[in-house]
Amino acid sequence: MGRPPLPPFLHHALTSLLTAQPRPGLKPIPGTNPLTPEAILCPVLLYYIALLLLPPPPPSSIASPQVVLLRNILAASAAFLFLRLPLAYHVPQSIGLTYQLGLVGLYGGLRVLDAFFVSLYLWGHVPRRVRYQHRVRPETPTKGGRGDGDVARTKPWSDGGDNGMLRKPSLPPSSQSQIGKEDRRSSLQRGPSQSDLLDNMTSQTYTDLLSRDDSYTTMLTKLLDGPHPIPVTETAHTEDDYPHTFLDRMSWALELELSMRGVGFTWTTADVRHTKKTWLPSVRNRVHSIFVHVGPVIFWAWAVIKAVYVRRLQGLEERGVESTFDELALGEQLALTAALGAFLMAAFSLGHSIFAIICSPLAPSPLAFFPPLYTTRVWDITSARGFWSYGWHRLFARLFLVWGVWPGEWVERKLLGKRADERADVGKVLGGFLSSALVHSFAVRGTLGGNWADAAGEAKFFAWNGIAVVLEEVVKRMARRWRRQRGAKEQMWYDAYIGRIWWTGLLLTTGRNFARGWTKAGLVREMAFM
Repeated sequence: MGRPPLPPFLHHALTSLLTAQPRPGLKPIPGTNPLTPEAILCPVLLYYIALLLLPPPPPSSIASPQVVLLRNILAASAAFLFLRLPLAYHVPQSIGLTYQLGLVGLYGGLRVLDAFFVSLYLWGHVPRRVRYQHRVRPETPTKGGRGDGDVARTKPWSDGGDNGMLRKPSLPPSSQSQIGKEDRRSSLQRGPSQSDLLDNMTSQTYTDLLSRDDSYTTMLTKLLDGPHPIPVTETAHTEDDYPHTFLDRMSWALELELSMRGVGFTWTTADVRHTKKTWLPSVRNRVHSIFVHVGPVIFWAWAVIKAVYVRRLQGLEERGVESTFDELALGEQLALTAALGAFLMAAFSLGHSIFAIICSPLAPSPLAFFPPLYTTRVWDITSARGFWSYGWHRLFARLFLVWGVWPGEWVERKLLGKRADERADVGKVLGGFLSSALVHSFAVRGTLGGNWADAAGEAKFFAWNGIAVVLEEVVKRMARRWRRQRGAKEQMWYDAYIGRIWWTGLLLTTGRNFARGWTKAGLVREMAFM
């Protein structure tokens, strides 16, 4: 008997690897070349070498004009090479990796410009390390077994905030109320920043909890909930100085380069820090999440994507239909949109958990510090603003802050004559979403032959959501004012239900633009393993 044929996606990848020809469905920008290892390594290494020279003295030679000039040349070269990646290269074996190349190039280039030019010369800021400490806090029992009421259900996470939010931790009430040991480094020692992260299972093991003589319903609930993370209060403060030794500079540079959200540094965005009350997830928590929560979501979302592509989209593509997504029935469009959204959320969580598990032996190094991506469970979200603030990941938060939020606030203040200390929320929201629209459209453009018109789907999705968040806040304020005038409660029992219908409907309807763009780019085809 002959060998079974390879799956289509694997056959295409192997063929592209051998021939360097783009796989079917991939339309790279004309004139771009297959990605080479040196093309991806050069900007990364230049960025790292420049970071070694970024912290101030000692040694005193760091502040010399020659070293500063060398650092800026290295940084500018790294930024240029990052930004050039998606404009000069593509990944012939994969549509998805070509899309990711666009994100990496734009993110990396703008990140370097932020660190070495925007933050340094406009604000005089070089990121400092942040040290975290976690102390056990009392947990109020609830019917579901998790404490602290709404906080237990939403599981907010704090990861440092900005300088104004970093406070020195208070002394624990007893030695048993602290997890791990105090960091006893003197002010002269400049080692890597640390956290008291441990593999923090409770005194009762997961097996013990399941072996109790409970009802099947209770046992099923415990199985789905998984291992119980320890409730803690997180406090953080900034180190009072920068690295002194060359070895510490190497560690500092590596930590900062690998920290997408700025976690462990004063570079993080303040609005990530929602509360000091949090949980410390262990490796067992993450493994349980992968197999019980994330894995099933990915499988069922992929099954929907596969079914829609094989049964409907593939035939339309073979007939040469220009916009295959628009030929689907409304129900099929919404199903594909929901499946893509669920798949992406779960896939981000999967990748995040896998890296956290791999890096866990490095604890207490900040390289092992992986706060959860999503700070609120989906069913607890009651507004569009709540979803984008708490329900979605913040991996690009710093990027959108510097290149979207700040410019948006500046424009609003200029147009309306506001002072620098006055809030500019409309510009903040629209600037953040428009910068996201540009970043994602730029990335998907690399899979569509450089055609901006075909890449507009993701731009429309983020732009409409930004407008919707602004309008949502206007309507909420009008409703509260109307209720106050009539002596009614500002918050009604049905507000949460209306909010859930509103934000899910918004994402599904505007998300069709997103799904349309991904279908046209061939990403849905590749996700269906075709």
